[in-house]
Amino acid sequence: MRLTKILLMTLIVVSSGSIFADDTAMLINLDKQWGSAGGPDGFVSDDVVGIGPTGIIGIAEVRQAAVGPSDEAYVVDGYQVNFLSTDIAVMVHTASGSDPHSSLHVYQKQDGKWMVVANASAPLGE
Repeated sequence: MRLTKILLMTLIVVSSGSIFADDTAMLINLDKQWGSAGGPDGFVSDDVVGIGPTGIIGIAEVRQAAVGPSDEAYVVDGYQVNFLSTDIAVMVHTASGSDPHSSLHVYQKQDGKWMVVANASAPLGE
């Protein structure tokens, strides 16, 4: 009985990892759009909550913060995505350029679409 439980758990973990791998790449591509397209519209929830340089922020501040120099490349590194469930993921990464920072995004799948529901950003030390 114990061996059966171990085998079943192993099968579940292996199977769920392959499902999450496809979503990981897609979430990273969404984040890259955020930086290169100059804004989060379409994949950031209107009721997003976050932490920014001025404190607690909402969608208006997230949109404002996304406006950057249009001729500057959005260079991101160190993506890590952890799935808390099949419909909630946490992503972290760093970004360089005129505003070097680390970001944290909480994604939630809503009506089959991944949306950022929480966001935090912290400047990188020099």
